[in-house]
Amino acid sequence: MSFKTVFFTIGTDQDTADLDRVAAVCGELGAHLTVLVLGVAAPPPASPYGVISNDVWAGEIDQGQDAARAKAAEVTGILEKSGISFEVNPQFVDRATVTTLAARFARYADITFVAPHAARAETQQDWVMNGALFESGRPVLLLPGTPFVFPPKGRVVLAWDASVEASKAVRDSIDLLARAASVDAVLIDPVPSFDGHGPEPGADLAAYLARHGVVTTIHRLPREGQEVGDILRRTATDLGADLIVMGGFGHSRLRQRFFGGTTSTMMKQVTIPVLMAH
Repeated sequence: MSFKTVFFTIGTDQDTADLDRVAAVCGELGAHLTVLVLGVAAPPPASPYGVISNDVWAGEIDQGQDAARAKAAEVTGILEKSGISFEVNPQFVDRATVTTLAARFARYADITFVAPHAARAETQQDWVMNGALFESGRPVLLLPGTPFVFPPKGRVVLAWDASVEASKAVRDSIDLLARAASVDAVLIDPVPSFDGHGPEPGADLAAYLARHGVVTTIHRLPREGQEVGDILRRTATDLGADLIVMGGFGHSRLRQRFFGGTTSTMMKQVTIPVLMAH
């Protein structure tokens, strides 16, 4: 997949440190950047008789809309200096609308970039990621808090568990894999099976990628009681990878929220970019 439109969200109370890096990547890709400047409204006051409105709350709505427009003007000023194609959309909406709104914008982009502080639970960016990952059919890229290179010019680590999500991630990143200097597929405790990995875990994946000109090194690693996400992150670091490609949330989000999971683990500490698809 070629990335010609990038979607990125910035909150009205968020600094613009990540914006310059995102704009630089768009310049490298030759991509258009769609920015959603997002403010989230507090719920209206309520009484035992239902939701009520008052002048204070109405005033807060007006202030929120003004803040979104002001932030949009700031973002526009920064991006005008970058020389890239872009558009900025200020929105001040209620909490329940954020996921739906993010999904709508993400459907008209090739990839959504998610800011690094999104790893903390129940933040605005988490709501954005839910919409982009689950309701758009497009991949997301979790950004680290440190400088990064995208598209990767060096090594890519591919997390492979023979799932539908992992297959979607491979297809969404096939152009990146073909351009990378090397690709390492990591399989953790793979089990030969009729309907999953096949008789030799990793062999079918390597053959498929080879037809796209991608030479893949297969790593079959034992879990040994460790978190899968920790193994992936450590392996990527040891190999000097520029990118991790993986499927997102193979189990239900509710289960992962309460019991953890590979996706949740990866989101908590993003040290290199993670391309995730569902």
